[in-house]
Amino acid sequence: MFRTARAFLLAVPGAFLLVLSAYLVVHPRAAESFAAYPILADALGVALTKRPLVRFIAASTLFFLPPYLMAGLLLFFADVGVSAAAPLWARGRVRRADPSLPPESRWSFLAVTALAALAFGVSLHRVAHGGDLPGGINVGPLLVALAAFAAVAAGLFAGGIAAGPRALIGWFRQRARAVENEPGRNST
Repeated sequence: MFRTARAFLLAVPGAFLLVLSAYLVVHPRAAESFAAYPILADALGVALTKRPLVRFIAASTLFFLPPYLMAGLLLFFADVGVSAAAPLWARGRVRRADPSLPPESRWSFLAVTALAALAFGVSLHRVAHGGDLPGGINVGPLLVALAAFAAVAAGLFAGGIAAGPRALIGWFRQRARAVENEPGRNST
């Protein structure tokens, strides 16, 4: 129960930390040139606004947390709904013993998410073009937060592709069994 929400809640913070650390390791000067957003300057306080690295990390985290919590809450409610409705859908059907994902899907999801997070963090400066929009607004922290979600999306895509062959083989086996068990089939 709640596998989708649990997997999301565990994978996305790791992707965020990988993107943030890769970005800061490859581009250490980007955080030093970051000026606090006027709306966040009061919220961060005087102590945080004096240190550019801490200011950048705090702003990135503040941009990451609301969509992360909202998506996690929506996935939690979706999992609760699916779990509550599962007995209604399974009426008259035999339930599968193990509805979990195949291991190759899980491993490809984790590997592609980690690699994509690192790649996005390293190449983030190309998208930010110096990090400043007109008016001196730095988009670096926002892009760090968005890159974590993009890395998880790439991991989900890879996990779905990795689960495809096993699902097709299972479907063909099920069809073959249905044909064998057809009434009136000649069994000699």
